[in-house]
Amino acid sequence: MPDPQPPALLSNRPRDDSRRMLHRAVDLGLDFASGELRDHRVLRHATVGQLIDRLAGPIPHAGTSDDQLMDSLAEIARWSISQADPRYLAFPDTGDSIAALAADIVATFLNQNLIAFDRSAPAASVIEAQLIIWLRELIGYKAAPLTAYQGLASLGGMWTSGGNMSNHIAIAAALAHTYPEVRHSGLRAIPEQPVILLAGGVEHFSYLAAAQALGLGTDGLLWADATPDFTSDPASIAGLLASPPPGKRIFMVVGVAGNCRTTGIDDLQALADLCAQHGVWFHVDACHGGSLLFSEKLKVQLAGIERADSVALDPHKGLFVSYPSSYALFRDPTVLGPFARYPDRADDPDCFDLGLITPFYGSRGFESLKLWALMTHQGTEGIGRLVEARQATYQRMVDLLERTGSFRILGTSDFYRCAFVFLPDQVAQAIQEAYNRPELHPAVRALVSRYTAAFADRLYRSGTVVFDLFALQDLADRIGLGTTAKYQVMGMCVGHPYIPDDIERGIEQAILDHSQELTAAMLTDAHALLTTAAPPDDGAAADVTGPAGW
Repeated sequence: MPDPQPPALLSNRPRDDSRRMLHRAVDLGLDFASGELRDHRVLRHATVGQLIDRLAGPIPHAGTSDDQLMDSLAEIARWSISQADPRYLAFPDTGDSIAALAADIVATFLNQNLIAFDRSAPAASVIEAQLIIWLRELIGYKAAPLTAYQGLASLGGMWTSGGNMSNHIAIAAALAHTYPEVRHSGLRAIPEQPVILLAGGVEHFSYLAAAQALGLGTDGLLWADATPDFTSDPASIAGLLASPPPGKRIFMVVGVAGNCRTTGIDDLQALADLCAQHGVWFHVDACHGGSLLFSEKLKVQLAGIERADSVALDPHKGLFVSYPSSYALFRDPTVLGPFARYPDRADDPDCFDLGLITPFYGSRGFESLKLWALMTHQGTEGIGRLVEARQATYQRMVDLLERTGSFRILGTSDFYRCAFVFLPDQVAQAIQEAYNRPELHPAVRALVSRYTAAFADRLYRSGTVVFDLFALQDLADRIGLGTTAKYQVMGMCVGHPYIPDDIERGIEQAILDHSQELTAAMLTDAHALLTTAAPPDDGAAADVTGPAGW
């Protein structure tokens, strides 16, 4: 006789039986975090096809036992990548705050729906509102204590699932604020074309996505120049604000507090001055840089953020909180009011239904408990110490990259992330002749891109070290072949406050081992490039491979 089907619901199982199963799930998570389930690698690499063969199957009809389910969950974990591993250097999303992990478990059990207070999420609504007030205070916005709550229109912020959505909501708020008639008559009521002004080369993909989704169109983005340090050029933005293209009206300027490729931080004060001068909405994308707000020492880099009309923050980037965790915050709390489902209740101090003013969202879970728990557990001072320690670790890792003699760093970095190509010193010396032969420049760029991608791929497949891989212009001309063409580049992002010495030595040795293997082959190709009569190869460098490539 087959085993009876295990009870599906918690309420139908003996408590000790449920405890054993859930303890096994926590142990599985800890085994993954420790590396035991990953063979102590960042990941056990497999292709898409291999994972489909291993994990896909027909729809289950009969179900499985508890043991079989746990075995399946363990198999999924074995083939997952650990962003909390200190050798994962592609993105900062470690998600390993013990307080946030504990809160995530509790939030799953609580199963609150933040759409409403009564009959849905009473305590959770208060916690999320309190957290929004804390974040407003960190930015430097005016924030009354929750005890002085005056209604939903007084909060001035909301949780979202990521920076993409936070930026979407900020754009929607700016559009509705500049053109109130849009709410009733749509974009057709606007006599000119509304456009967003932002710098090319440092922008996040969400602005193009939002322009297309919100009806602005791709022509609704007006591109300013970026500086060699991968920041928005205030002079270029000033020129476009003073003289926009005919028929267009700039309704938003985007400042970047830590771009997703090199974490360059804009001169937010200068951009705020320009927006104030021209009466334009100023949005700061601080999805990366927002973590600096917790450090008294480092937050000076964000001076001017308190003057922004809206700010996007991503705690799941750089604040050790697991996905999803993002926030859209507004200097004037009332700008979210036009999105209220029942406008007459937006100013009702007895209404605490957060879902009444959450553009794009209806039902959603208690995700905000994670950041609340981290801030409660560590305080802003404790989080600030972690952020500062991470910055020191990042600087040490940059020194590691440079002393290997294998890379050329593009531009400068303000914190925790840099971009670089694989260009060993021997190869750079060998191709000096090509710099004086413009007809060879495309082939040299293709050579550098090809070996950079090969180096990153070898490390990734080995599971020993993971760098990001994406396309980037050499705006500072660090390679010496011009600033317009894109290269395949690697990104190193240090999300960890501490990397043990033995792991750091292992990272360096893995880099040196793979560099030695590829340098000889690259030298051979470089010499052939200088002597062949074949036409140069200007290979495209636009592959989307890692997080920053998005």
